[in-house]
Amino acid sequence: MDIESLAMFVETVRKRSFTAVANDRNVDPTTVSRAIAGLERELKLRLFHRTTRSLQPTEAGMIYFERVEPLVDELRKAQLAAADLHERPRGVLRVACPVSFAELNLTPLIPIFARQYPELHFELVLTDAPLDMVTEQLDVAIRIGPLHDSTLIAHKLCPMEARVVATPAYLRAHGQPKSPAELAQHRCLLLALPGFSRSTWKFTDPQGQTSDIALDGVLHTSNAMALKQCALAGMGITLQARWMVGRELRSGELVDLFPAYSVTAALDDAAAWLLYPSRKYVPQKVRVFVEFLRQQFKHGPPWDRPPNEPLRP
Repeated sequence: MDIESLAMFVETVRKRSFTAVANDRNVDPTTVSRAIAGLERELKLRLFHRTTRSLQPTEAGMIYFERVEPLVDELRKAQLAAADLHERPRGVLRVACPVSFAELNLTPLIPIFARQYPELHFELVLTDAPLDMVTEQLDVAIRIGPLHDSTLIAHKLCPMEARVVATPAYLRAHGQPKSPAELAQHRCLLLALPGFSRSTWKFTDPQGQTSDIALDGVLHTSNAMALKQCALAGMGITLQARWMVGRELRSGELVDLFPAYSVTAALDDAAAWLLYPSRKYVPQKVRVFVEFLRQQFKHGPPWDRPPNEPLRP
């Protein structure tokens, strides 16, 4: 039996779909189904229950998968390790990132990195939903907020320093709150994501005293960019990561209402995290990309810096 058939079998168990595996490999689905059928003939075992609506591993298939999966992963790592000794980074780098963070802080960096490694190709998976890195075959992921998955290697790219902001026009029409407690009488635009409070912002004053302010939300959404756009349109007051609104604060389009306070809606330590699967061997393409991003974010998010400060290659 060949390694590729075993690899297709492992991927099919993970994806539960010949078509999904074929799309990842850019081949016809019949190529995958023939490989699985050949493996079944060789093993004299039925590995999958097939219906028109589902594809599920049999009991024998799951037992075989549990034994074969780590072997296939180790063989792939061995191939990559051998290739990395003499080659520059090449192949496909698959990266997942939240939409707003990618737009402002990641995609502008990709051309800089690509010029250094022209033999690399990129797949950017932009989504605000957390993805399983193994199932989705991700090399690197950026996640925003509290970090709960301890099975991944994690580097903190930057803290989630947040600011409470509104437009000058909104403040002229509705008045500027003098203290966080007065936010309860204002129209607030709130983030609705796991790990974040939907209706409470926690403030810490310069003396270290904390207070939880309950808010009346006229808008709840899972997308921070949507909150920012609605705030810029004068709809209300919102809480935004400083990297999201740095330009608008410098230009005066938005006003920081409580510059002396620290504030958060996160239920735990929130940051922008750089993640990759915990492995004995990390491919060269992942190592150089991780190091590149860590250098770019060493002094804060690139697009939160003054406009005259150049990006570093």
